[in-house]
Amino acid sequence: MWFRAMVVAFVLNGICPFGLRILAGMGVGKEYTPVYLFYWYLGGVILGVVWVMRERKPLSRRSMLIGSAMALASVGGQVSMGLAMAYGTPGTIVFMIAQGASICIVVGGGALFFDERVGNYGKAGIAVGLLATVLLGVWG
Repeated sequence: MWFRAMVVAFVLNGICPFGLRILAGMGVGKEYTPVYLFYWYLGGVILGVVWVMRERKPLSRRSMLIGSAMALASVGGQVSMGLAMAYGTPGTIVFMIAQGASICIVVGGGALFFDERVGNYGKAGIAVGLLATVLLGVWG
């Protein structure tokens, strides 16, 4: 169940900023970013509740805590990106910083909290991800 949930979260967290960028581009980001995100995450909560009910397996307290922490981080990131664009920061800058920070936080958190070791393929993936982020910021 967690793998499917992570894929859904990955896709939806990738789509959400597109709407934020549209709102900022239309000049209504200041007014509608909070409303957009409220309904976006309300839909996510409803989807999650329906999904858990269909699985008919209760979630453990640990799963609830991890999911809640991930949700708070997601909300914080989306609100920050949306408001930054609403107040005039170009999307190329916002997305470049958000992606670079996300890569660094995930890698740092994995090493710090889970004692993960990054192999050569992982290092190459991190480097390519950071390079792509910089290139999108420069030529986006």
